[in-house]
Amino acid sequence: MNTVHTSLENADAMKTTFRVTTILINAILLLLRITLLLKKNEVLETLSKLDAFKNSLHNKSQASLQKYAVFACCWCFLHPATITIITTAEIFINPEKYPTVNPFVGRKSTWDQKMYFFIYIAGHTTVYLMHFLAFPGLVIVLLSFVYLSFVKTFQKHLEAVRIRLLERFSKVEISKALAIFTMAKKIHLNIEKSMQLFSFLAYVLIFSNILQLISGIVTSFMSDQEIVQGMYTYVTLGVTFVWFIALTLCGTQVEKTEFFIRNLSQDVITKNFGEVGLKKLVYMNLFNACANFELKFTGCGMFVVDKKLLLTVTGIMVTYGVLFATEVSKM
Repeated sequence: MNTVHTSLENADAMKTTFRVTTILINAILLLLRITLLLKKNEVLETLSKLDAFKNSLHNKSQASLQKYAVFACCWCFLHPATITIITTAEIFINPEKYPTVNPFVGRKSTWDQKMYFFIYIAGHTTVYLMHFLAFPGLVIVLLSFVYLSFVKTFQKHLEAVRIRLLERFSKVEISKALAIFTMAKKIHLNIEKSMQLFSFLAYVLIFSNILQLISGIVTSFMSDQEIVQGMYTYVTLGVTFVWFIALTLCGTQVEKTEFFIRNLSQDVITKNFGEVGLKKLVYMNLFNACANFELKFTGCGMFVVDKKLLLTVTGIMVTYGVLFATEVSKM
């Protein structure tokens, strides 16, 4: 809160955009925490169903996905820790560049006073960055893991279904395939119900972060403090873009599953087209009816997480950046 208050009080050069986005970002982070508390049971239920869906496979090989998720979680903590160490060291080495801290670490200050002050600075910075970067990063890792886990598991089930149906198109195999489609529909619905609000808030947070960072760069916020500006502006902007690209690409993977289902239906029909039989015709119609469903991840139904979203938001950001830079140059 102290950081937010300082930003608002000293925002003459940052204009209104920086103030509004600062308030909006903290409001979204608060909403994310409240939503997580309210929906924790639904999230745990979704993860449990995904795990059961994966365990029903004969060939379980998703260890690599879990390793990537663990690595991404570690990276969420590593980035704030790096910023904290570098900025604290910079203030410690060059206190004269920072008038607000110079009275506490001036020549008259004792070594103990300096150490206590820098411990306070490091602690305050760590708490703020955990709030501002680590927590939303972990939420995005959770969303990405759920999206990818569902897609990869369903894909493996579909591959097994394809092999069985092409080898033996029978009532038993059709029943197994329909059971898998039914389970996948329920899990997809469960993911949408429990995760779509997180997805919506995550994209609004990403959008607000980018707006704030662009306004900070254009208005030369902290331009006289290059290392601190680099850590808090350029590096954070890069991390935000990584969030945006990673979450969008993970959500887009479900399109490949839809394409695979269409090809699966065509392959089964082509394989059994020449075989006449009322039962097989009934089986085909039943299979096509169950296999014909739409797979997509949304943000509260307001937008679909796909490649079009990537292009749309990028275009908005470029347009806003150009207009904002033009207006600032006129002042």
